[in-house]
Amino acid sequence: MLIGFSVSNFKSFNDNQTISFLSTKIARHKEHIFQIEDKKILKSGLIFGANASGKSNLIKAIAFSRKLILLGIDKVDLTKKNFRISTDSYKNPAVFEYRLMIDDTEYSYGVVVSYCKKEVLAEWLVKIKSDGSEEVIFNREVDKNDRSNVSSDKVYDTQEENKRIEVYLEDFSENISDAFRKKTILSDIAERVNDQQNFFIEIRKVYEWFKNMTIIFPSSKYNGINDIISNDKKKNFFTTLLSYFDTGIQGVEGREKIFDFDKILNSVPEEVAEKVKVDISNKVEKHPIMMKVGEQIVLLKKDKNGDIKYNKLQLNHGNNDDLFEYMDESDGTRRLFDLIPLLYTNKKRSVIFIDEIDRSLHTNLTKKFMQLFYNLTKNTSSQLIVTTHDSNLLDLDLVRQDEIWFVERQQDHSSKIYSLNKFKERFDKKIDKEYLIGRYGAIPFFNESFLGIGENFDE
Repeated sequence: MLIGFSVSNFKSFNDNQTISFLSTKIARHKEHIFQIEDKKILKSGLIFGANASGKSNLIKAIAFSRKLILLGIDKVDLTKKNFRISTDSYKNPAVFEYRLMIDDTEYSYGVVVSYCKKEVLAEWLVKIKSDGSEEVIFNREVDKNDRSNVSSDKVYDTQEENKRIEVYLEDFSENISDAFRKKTILSDIAERVNDQQNFFIEIRKVYEWFKNMTIIFPSSKYNGINDIISNDKKKNFFTTLLSYFDTGIQGVEGREKIFDFDKILNSVPEEVAEKVKVDISNKVEKHPIMMKVGEQIVLLKKDKNGDIKYNKLQLNHGNNDDLFEYMDESDGTRRLFDLIPLLYTNKKRSVIFIDEIDRSLHTNLTKKFMQLFYNLTKNTSSQLIVTTHDSNLLDLDLVRQDEIWFVERQQDHSSKIYSLNKFKERFDKKIDKEYLIGRYGAIPFFNESFLGIGENFDE
């Protein structure tokens, strides 16, 4: 689970900003708390703010740092990621820190990167023990002389592990190569160790935590539509929820179709189309492949007759003889195809981030989605963290005060994060109305004097 996240010098975040998912002493909605040892961690976080306040940048910071951690600096776009309002920010480092709870153990993992040097300046993984003491699994930092220093307090159970970690960390020490300056220790060690080897379990657990994270942006598309068709349990689950959300859909079906190269590639130059045909045919000959057809991700495979076929998702609105295509559905229904899989997951410790959960959805539907998440993930460590404009979600019958956060743009155009809990509101307060009149900030303010300019437009 995610205990907290901090960021500085990334897009609209200048000074360090922190969001926490540790519960407070609020009595209501105890089912929204997952307790591990003495830690009580919230199962959700709802982040509100005006347009251009920076709430989406918080999710982008998580997505950016995740990719950086897993793949290295060479695989991320560093362009214009610094706090651009300050001319010096490009020279300053960006800092990302996570507080995690994995199984029964708390960790702090952080990474510091230089935009101008395009390298990792610091990285640490620290285990926080139950008595509050810390064990440094590894710590890396570049000093003023551009020397990389690596240290560790960790003593492993076997001599082989101790020797290996010494060798691995040596690659990131004083004589570090340019390639290793751009990598994280976390991903390097996790990738070096074979899954079957019982080495560096803690490092690999943290690495897997980042791999298993789910991030949904407004532009994200679910790529498992073919899996819905071929999996009866998933198909029934989708059918049930699509009906529950009043989409008019009575059934989810798959119809096998021959892959029509000429139709799919009709706008592609002939010589290019022929090359694509040959390439796809050769690949499918060996094993099925995924491909985007329109807005759908489909699985192409070759049948006994040598025809390339795929299952196409079709939706039954009550007429078996005239099924609907995915693209025939409304934006809201298609958005549900991106979100429903999150409710189906069997993972016991998934962390899900959704930017603009309310996009294209009726406010009642968004609230029902949140309620379903709470119901379907009872007694699990799954978390749902979302950004939204939907003030109807500011409902203390739905969420706890300490699950609600605001992001506000400051006078210097930087973003500030703060919790509703600091206002110490009663559980029976209508906070949606209070929010809209500006009690908590994080709403748009309009300069009415600007409208006077319009008087000159008719002249």
